[in-house]
Amino acid sequence: MAARERVRIGEVARAHGVRGELSLEWHVESPELCDVIGRLVLEPPPARREAVVRGSRPAKGQAGGRIFPIESWRVHHKRLLVKLKGIDDRDQAEAWRGGAVYALAEDMPPVGEDEVFVRDLPGLRVHLVDGRELGVIESVMAEPQEVWSIMTSQGVEVLFPAHPGFVVEMDMEEGKVVIDPPPGLLELYLEPDGAD
Repeated sequence: MAARERVRIGEVARAHGVRGELSLEWHVESPELCDVIGRLVLEPPPARREAVVRGSRPAKGQAGGRIFPIESWRVHHKRLLVKLKGIDDRDQAEAWRGGAVYALAEDMPPVGEDEVFVRDLPGLRVHLVDGRELGVIESVMAEPQEVWSIMTSQGVEVLFPAHPGFVVEMDMEEGKVVIDPPPGLLELYLEPDGAD
């Protein structure tokens, strides 16, 4: 069976309490997404993979991933606490510490007209408002704020804070984005040391 597409939406920070709740670092704007998707895919860090596979259902086509229905969720101290069916005590929850949290793409709501999934950003060509091409988005860091790693044609990495005020246009069909970086940002990366 072909792998089911997943969207990374967080990481397991630690166990919370004694009833199996997971404290998650959450990379999605609204925790209400839990009500929409209804289940999460957890993937443990390699060191704990063997310890957590027992008693959970494999995510078909995904090595190491396990699907858990969401029983309940709540926000606590800027983190999301989630109770998943099949994780019922602190030891079971702690075994997932450091693991990745995904939603199945098929469960995700459609994006709005002016929205895009973070997973779709890598590979986009980045242009400046004057028309010059800066480079290509290599990866995206979502926390504590969204930052794009842009690789120039000269092999220089530029870390760009993707604040809405700095993103002028995004054209997914053309595969490009136009940015207007804050003053001085590009000079930090592109000017050689000691330049006048």
